[in-house]
Amino acid sequence: MRHRPSPLVSAALALLVAGGCVTESTAGRQPAAAPPEVTCPGELVPTEVTVTCHRVDVDDASISVAVLHSPTPTGDPVLFLHGGPGGRAVADRHRWLAPRSELLDAHDVVLVDQRGGGASTPSLDCPEMAGPDAGDALLAGDRACRDRLADTGIDPSSVNVSRIADDLVAVRRALGIDRWHLHGVSFGTRVALELMRHDESAIVSVALDSVVPPDADETADLPAGIVAALGTLEDRCTGDGTCPTGILEPLRSVLARLDADPVVAQVDDRSHTVDDTAFLAAAVRTLGRPDGPTLLPRALVLADGDRLAEAVALLSPVGSDVVDGTRAATGQGTGDGLAEGAWVGVTCGDQLPGMSFEPIDLDDPIHRAEHGRWTALRARCAAWDVPPSPHATRQPVRSTVPTLILTGRMDPITPTIWARSAARHLDDPTLVASPAWTHAPSTWDPCAAHLVARFLATGERPAGPVPDC
Repeated sequence: MRHRPSPLVSAALALLVAGGCVTESTAGRQPAAAPPEVTCPGELVPTEVTVTCHRVDVDDASISVAVLHSPTPTGDPVLFLHGGPGGRAVADRHRWLAPRSELLDAHDVVLVDQRGGGASTPSLDCPEMAGPDAGDALLAGDRACRDRLADTGIDPSSVNVSRIADDLVAVRRALGIDRWHLHGVSFGTRVALELMRHDESAIVSVALDSVVPPDADETADLPAGIVAALGTLEDRCTGDGTCPTGILEPLRSVLARLDADPVVAQVDDRSHTVDDTAFLAAAVRTLGRPDGPTLLPRALVLADGDRLAEAVALLSPVGSDVVDGTRAATGQGTGDGLAEGAWVGVTCGDQLPGMSFEPIDLDDPIHRAEHGRWTALRARCAAWDVPPSPHATRQPVRSTVPTLILTGRMDPITPTIWARSAARHLDDPTLVASPAWTHAPSTWDPCAAHLVARFLATGERPAGPVPDC
């Protein structure tokens, strides 16, 4: 069975010199090359969809790109913008192919490893940060990675939201795409919004899932956002009887004890010092997962009953940040799902300058524990010494592009208040908020994924503020 690329991408392919063809297809068709075709990174994915991988050279970087060619394209291509910062998409293309995404029914899907991450080069991955995950040892890993990058001429500040957006404009032009749709998830929404600022006329429509607005003050907004998400979970689990003692007060009790007396817990042959900040961070990451609303109440019962090691074993790894399914800046070694140096470039250069670092309610153990995380971040950014990006990148994005915004009311990572904030500055937004969703629902919830596919294919929007599928 033979498949053809979309009309826009086909035009680009026909105009360029053919290179060595690589497909992930049970079909035998060999498409011509866009920017030089390369072997796709990662494992071969069994699929009938033709996949071509490319590299696009931009300034001082080479960007890794994969095009998943729809067998029946009727609409403009869709650019998927992954989370992170520092995440990847090309090596994780199986998420679109097995099973096949509904988006591929009508669109080619373009996957891009953003500058510094994935298979793009230079890589800002930090194997030096694979060791201890806290305190002076972690800062030593930060400094070691930064020194190595500097010694090889790689500047962590070269990775920022504005440059990522410029790279994507270059990718669009290299592929011969006149117009495309955007589908951004978590940090990918931050990039999508910046791309709307840089290249609005080339964007047909945008789906933003779990929004990170450029003007967000994470230190001010996230403590209340975490409480709101936990409150939504509490309403759900007290209603169905799975957390008869609730969520918020048991968690506050555990955090207060760990603040006064941190505990060393042995999990997976590693010892972790668990204080209130570490436990809350693990609880937040867990709630952000699809299975989090089930796991977190169970973990709290164990922790509140002085069975902390068992509780920690249920939660996302203590001592590491996990965003969109990838481990973040504490590092897990070469080849993991996140380039820690890219995470630093964006976090410390783009986001930290907009943070107030003013505690809101230190009498609340949840607020106090979250404030501890931001204090540690300040020390890490000082170790990396990344200069702030221009103030303009932290201004709200205004756009006339039709935009669908999805937010989960149980999402403690990108709270619903951020979705509402982003929507206020857009001319044509539709916001859908579900009490059943946690973080990044379009990547795991069939209803959310269908809403995105339907909107990008037809422009159809939900009739109300809650999902209609």
